[in-house]
Amino acid sequence: MVRPNPLYGTGTFRRRIRVRAAPREVAVEMEDCNHGFRLRLWHDGERVTSVEVDPLRIPFNTCAEAIRPLQRALGHRLDEDEATLRSRLVPGDNCTHMHDMAVLAVAHAAAHGGEGVSTRLYDMAVDDEREGVVRARIACDGVPVHDWEIAGQPPDIPPHTLTAPPELAGRPVMRGFHAWASQAFEGMPREAAVALQRAYFVARARRHSFEPVAEHPGISDGMPQGACYSYNSGAVERAFRSEGTVRDFTHTPDLLLKFLP
Repeated sequence: MVRPNPLYGTGTFRRRIRVRAAPREVAVEMEDCNHGFRLRLWHDGERVTSVEVDPLRIPFNTCAEAIRPLQRALGHRLDEDEATLRSRLVPGDNCTHMHDMAVLAVAHAAAHGGEGVSTRLYDMAVDDEREGVVRARIACDGVPVHDWEIAGQPPDIPPHTLTAPPELAGRPVMRGFHAWASQAFEGMPREAAVALQRAYFVARARRHSFEPVAEHPGISDGMPQGACYSYNSGAVERAFRSEGTVRDFTHTPDLLLKFLP
């Protein structure tokens, strides 16, 4: 049985993503309270030619296997749209986080002029729910981009619904998010909105404690087929939680992307 996290309500989920685009290569690093990955993608200026992932900190022993379905990105044309890439990769067949990092890498490969080096750093913070509200925010290269308030579990408002800023009130941040966000934002603000939505999704894990990990194999979570690679049939039966992978960066955001053991 999953137990509630006794510290939930006092902390903040944090995630940091760094993207570095150079000629023919893009590197993406991501670390948060539950994960740590490094991804490198190569291209010839027209198509993806190679992708590698270093899974430094993963929730399940099976997560590293998800590098295999990610190879479907090979051959993808950089001038094709994101929807084409997502349909090629099939999100539910992949590790959610490797998948998102690959999509981000392809976008920056397509946008990068091929000369010099460009970098982008995203910092996300999702506070634990307090008085029925979750505050989520993201900065790009130290400059605030989005600052949202999201309904947690209040009785009179659907959960996972934006309540602030006023111009976005009533918009969903789970199912239906991408439909409106793709219309409301473009460029970097759209990229940041998608990143913040993902952070909000993962931040919900702070509500629970899966200790001791031996008592909480993946199959006990009851997640639907297609939720991610490790929850799919054939993997979920072998998915066992990794020891010591959950970190709390509430007061130490400077440690993110250092990938400490």
